[in-house]
Amino acid sequence: MPIRPTIATVDLDAIRHNLGVIRQLAPGSPICAVVKANAYGHGLCEVALALADAGVDWLAVALVEEGARLRAAGIHIPVLLLGTGYTGSTRGIVQFNLTPAIYRVDQLESLAQVASSRLVRFHLKIDTGMSRLGLQPEELGAFLDSLNNHPNLRLDGVMTHFANADIGDAELTQTQLDRFNDCTAFIASRGIEPPWVHTSNSAAVLSFPNTRQGLLRTGLSIYGIDPRLERAVAGLRPAMQWTTRVMHLKNIAANTPVSYGGRWTAPRPSRIATLPVGYADGYMRTMGNRAYVLVRGQRAPIVGSVCMDLCLADVTDIPNVAIDDEVVILGKQGDDEVSVYRLAEWAGTIPYEIVCAVGNRVPREHYGSVTRA
Repeated sequence: MPIRPTIATVDLDAIRHNLGVIRQLAPGSPICAVVKANAYGHGLCEVALALADAGVDWLAVALVEEGARLRAAGIHIPVLLLGTGYTGSTRGIVQFNLTPAIYRVDQLESLAQVASSRLVRFHLKIDTGMSRLGLQPEELGAFLDSLNNHPNLRLDGVMTHFANADIGDAELTQTQLDRFNDCTAFIASRGIEPPWVHTSNSAAVLSFPNTRQGLLRTGLSIYGIDPRLERAVAGLRPAMQWTTRVMHLKNIAANTPVSYGGRWTAPRPSRIATLPVGYADGYMRTMGNRAYVLVRGQRAPIVGSVCMDLCLADVTDIPNVAIDDEVVILGKQGDDEVSVYRLAEWAGTIPYEIVCAVGNRVPREHYGSVTRA
């Protein structure tokens, strides 16, 4: 049971609802829910169990360690491992029955050697314009030639990743899709027809219906956040609420500086609430003098520098604020809301970073039904 009142609550029913929204956009399409980075800060195993219980077809992680945790939690559905390019990952892939996304010939050789006589399925990642990870299209022939030397490996899926779908770049997205389709046609000409073909991340699923082919690889939208810059929620429900409570209250005179560096000075006699949350919890230092929190349903500006463990809110204009009053950092209180989009704007970043940055020392409390495996 946590003692400090700074907590992130996660609504598993909202996650189920968001999965339903995605299914409505592409009826009948299988879904791979991305749960890497502690399920985007929402709690890896709890979210994965809820999704598995809701009938999601695949899960995706970035690390072997994440895949191992899913298996230890009793999750047996296919798990796609997105991060496979580092030395030492191959044994874990085989041990935990993960499906790696690979893109180099040397990865084939390493996987075949560790697998020995076991059949291992993998997905081939093709770089169609992201210039990050992936096999270049011109390398495809040589890769397939090498695959012929490893009968214990099966090309079970082909994938790519869109670079600009979140900013509505239809031209590059279509160019990438065309390149990808050329590659899948080439693979088919070699007598290989993988059952899983996937291109669409959350932004593409929401913006570009023509990319909804095969497996839908959805991440941020599962958590009720729209990755597109226009912030059209498309019926999604945010799953995380981040709260704390007033830890201390004090009255200060006009012209009194607060927090490190005196970056805010009270313009009048003021009442200041100290909150037990800081940048060590993921509440970024850039929030100082920009953000606000909700107290008693009203907005309280964050003033002065955010500290490692604490920050300060000006509650002068909010009557009757008391120690232990609930403070909403992210989410709704009364008729108002601090959205993840607003936090991202204040921090000069994207919503992904806000939820992923909520620190491990902030307990996650999950509610909503889930069947334990």
